[in-house]
Amino acid sequence: MKVKETVVTNGRVILLDEPLSLQTRSDIARLDTIDAQEILFLEDHQLAHGLEEVLRSMVMEPNTLLVFPGNGSNYPRKLSKVCQEFFNTASVEAKRFWTPGTDPEVHAGLIYPERFLILGVKNIVIVDDVISSGLTMRKLYQKNAWRFPGAHWTACVWVSQQLPSGNIRRYNEVSVATLVQREKGNQKVPINSLSTLRSNPEISESYARRHFREPMVFLHLLRKESRL
Repeated sequence: MKVKETVVTNGRVILLDEPLSLQTRSDIARLDTIDAQEILFLEDHQLAHGLEEVLRSMVMEPNTLLVFPGNGSNYPRKLSKVCQEFFNTASVEAKRFWTPGTDPEVHAGLIYPERFLILGVKNIVIVDDVISSGLTMRKLYQKNAWRFPGAHWTACVWVSQQLPSGNIRRYNEVSVATLVQREKGNQKVPINSLSTLRSNPEISESYARRHFREPMVFLHLLRKESRL
């Protein structure tokens, strides 16, 4: 795994893929968490800058295809000049289904579903915002690798947790702008995007109950600016 920057914390991370005022960030950061650990905000522009240099070198390779899975990839794609200007790109369906108290389920679609085999592509670069469990990356590879004979597979993301090697072992390379690690213990640091917390009430309410002593205050701060 190639990493541009590492963040070490025992708290939790919120990825700012939507606007959040400095005042609201400060108000959220001051809330009492259940474990008394901090809340860190990671800026999307900061993460995009860290990934741009990596992507620029990758698209110089001949016969490269940039692939954008699901909604999460919309954010790095929107902020990346390389992604916007590169001619050979594809979008692919990728969804995570999660019910509080259960393990997440992942569905991944086919790249170029109208074609059986895709010849001539030598480098496939999956561009996404966050790698958490690595399940989405694994599913994408399992569904599509055989359709691109001989291709070199790379995962390129804004943020990653320390990953179980099994879920991404088939990838030839993984490049990460920011790796988030826990200072103590083996548990992964929770990483959630602001857009998901705002758009999915079930996830945000579960998140608030698990992490804050006053969950309703967090939910109020989270949602008040999304209505502006």
